[in-house]
Amino acid sequence: MVVTRYFSLEGHIHFPRLGKEGRRLSNMLNSDRKFIAMTHVKIINRLNGTQDPNICPFIQVNVESIEFIQPYEDLESEGREASPSMMP
Repeated sequence: MVVTRYFSLEGHIHFPRLGKEGRRLSNMLNSDRKFIAMTHVKIINRLNGTQDPNICPFIQVNVESIEFIQPYEDLESEGREASPSMMP
């Protein structure tokens, strides 16, 4: 999950093919790259809570707009309930 000021983006982050060091998220974010690639992205508007009904097959996110990134698990597909500490 990538969170910006206005949107929460749930999808897959793709790393460039740069060897082991290039596959670390922290290294990618601290490099001179301006965008990160994401696929299969669900977009949620943080201001009003609305969600785009379409899944975006590909987007690029400006690294400077990112507030934080966290791993996301689809708890429903795993058959588990979210604990209160996992709720937004």
